[in-house]
Amino acid sequence: MDFARYALIEGLAEEKRIGVNPYRFGFAASTDTHNASPGDVDEESFDGCCANQDTTAVARLSGMDEVGEMGFAGRSNAARNPGGLMGVWAEENARDSLFDAMQRREVFATSGTRLIPRLFVGADLPSDICAGEFAKQGYASGVPMGGVVQGPLGSSPVFAAAVTADPQGGRLQQLQIIKVWHAEDGSFHQSVNVIAGNSNNGAVVDLNNCKVSGPGDAQLCATWRDPQFNPDQAAAYYIRALENPSCRWSWRQCLTLPVNDRPAACSDAAIPKTIRERVWSSPVWYAPI
Repeated sequence: MDFARYALIEGLAEEKRIGVNPYRFGFAASTDTHNASPGDVDEESFDGCCANQDTTAVARLSGMDEVGEMGFAGRSNAARNPGGLMGVWAEENARDSLFDAMQRREVFATSGTRLIPRLFVGADLPSDICAGEFAKQGYASGVPMGGVVQGPLGSSPVFAAAVTADPQGGRLQQLQIIKVWHAEDGSFHQSVNVIAGNSNNGAVVDLNNCKVSGPGDAQLCATWRDPQFNPDQAAAYYIRALENPSCRWSWRQCLTLPVNDRPAACSDAAIPKTIRERVWSSPVWYAPI
């Protein structure tokens, strides 16, 4: 996501220069495999990317494919990931409605989990929106992800963010609002603001069997105002929510092999044994004029 974040800031810089932001885009994610299995993103059952090149756990974890070539961009096959998913907030599951939602950027991206985020921003959003009809109040008094809050405003608008856990996945650990902006001196800036949950909640993964223990949430919801809000400065904001840690697919498959038969990837410190699945909403932009 770091390249997308910097593209957002570049768009703010261009808007300052030419009066138009060419990089107001929504976030989407997808798979990139060649197994005719789009959306197959389960870490527990990852079958690799490329059929005859990685048909076994050993092949998926080895540095070479079955014809003796380096697997992926000069790295082992174990560097691959199952892929991500795209979510769309549409009125109905119909072609026109889906494309309308994509055109207004009311979409989100996940690392493969099925987290469901919502983001509304507006000066008149109620501070107790999390206890009320969240979506109804959000649409009535604010703009959703993908939208633009038009300024100038005298003070920070209210950011209302919520996320629901994947029923088949891990519990939620943290909900954040990411802010990006471009300063007068040409420098790029970003901040990560935790608005709900706790990254030190005590959840742990047993690497002997990949069982996760400890607390976590099924839902997180909070409102926030930007304490560094500058009514004259354009900015973009989006939410990121993280699950508790879980085992990466590669370590899960390492555990299926006898210790002495495990490829080097199983002991490669550059290949993590655990991950934190996550979701990103499309941004909401603040435009001073």
